[in-house]
This record gives sequence, structure tokens and C-alpha cells, in this order.
Amino acid sequence: MKTQAVFFDFDGTLVDSMPAHVAAWKQILGGIGIELENLYFETHEGERAEDTIARLLTQHGIDYSETQRSELIERKRDLYRTMAPTGLNADARRLVDELHERRIHCDIVTGSIRRNLDAVLTNGEFDLFRHVITPADYGRGKPAPDPYLAALDRSGLDRSQCLVLENAPLGIQSARAAELTTVAITTTLPRELLSEAHHIISSFQEFLELL
Repeated sequence: MKTQAVFFDFDGTLVDSMPAHVAAWKQILGGIGIELENLYFETHEGERAEDTIARLLTQHGIDYSETQRSELIERKRDLYRTMAPTGLNADARRLVDELHERRIHCDIVTGSIRRNLDAVLTNGEFDLFRHVITPADYGRGKPAPDPYLAALDRSGLDRSQCLVLENAPLGIQSARAAELTTVAITTTLPRELLSEAHHIISSFQEFLELL
């Protein structure tokens, strides 16, 4: 069936925000003695911050209360928003505009909270997307299927009418678990780390060739 909607991941796909996320995570976690390489955060992009913190604290034997965990996450988010880029990636914007010309709906499906998106996009840019699915709209985060199942339900479309564009393994796993055709773009990671996707592309223009 003809594609009627594209579900876009946000960080690292629509916006060049991963360097800011990585820098914020490294600064906050470094302050409690957790030192990790950039690749760790790039390959775990898409999951909820709560899941990231819970796993890392457990792995490093750090016993924090829920309040302490929440404070740590908020500090990271506040720091990220001071570093975050503004606006859609120029090539991503051209793709979204072209999809609108073809009367294909565009939705955002992200592990970031809405306040992080508000710090990056203008109202005009938000208007390009029919739905914005954030952690407030689903239960389990990526790689569980919940985010993309929420997007699919909100769209009112059949799976065969939707495509996903992702840039990281957890998002690919989430979309595939929701039984959606998934395209990965090499904006942040090399092809070999995106092999679970149905298709891998190196530019947004290539996405149009798949429609």
C-alpha cells in the first residue's frame, strides 16, 4: 500500500542534537564517578532517561533514591537545553517539506520529553508534524514497541501505510517490535551498527527513493 505516514525519531535524525546530549550526560555522570565513551550514549539513544539512569546506577553499584535519580535526570536535561541546537537539520527539513508536498503525514516518535523538543523547535516547525509522541504518551520506552505502537494507534493507519526513520539500534528494535518497516540513516552511527533495519541509507534524499 502507498505510504501515508512517516514516523521520525527526533534526536540525531531530525535534529543534530546528539553531541549536546552526549556532553550533558558525560558531565552529569562524570560528577558521580561514571565515565563512559561517546559511543555508549550514541548506541543507547532513544531510551528514556529514567531507564538510562536506573541501569547505570545499578551497574556501578550506586544506591540512589527515586528523588536523587529524578534530580540527576533534571540536571542533565537542564544542561542539555543550554547546549541544544536550534531547528531541524536542513536536509531533514527538505525531506519533511517534500513529504508534505506528496501529502504524506509526518509524526515524531521520541524518548525525549516535550520540554527538550520545545527548546529546539519553533512553533512553525512543530506545525510540520501531525503528532508528537513523547514518553508522556506511552509506557515502556525504546527498545520496547510501545512508542511506535502509540504512534500507529494515533495515526489511524495500517502498518503497511507507515514507514519509520531511525538512527540508532534501540529505535530500530522498537519499530521492528511494532512490526513497522524501518529505515535507518547513518547520521550518527555507521551502517554496521544499524543492521537490524530493513533498509539503511546515508542521506535523506535516499529516503524518497524508497517511497
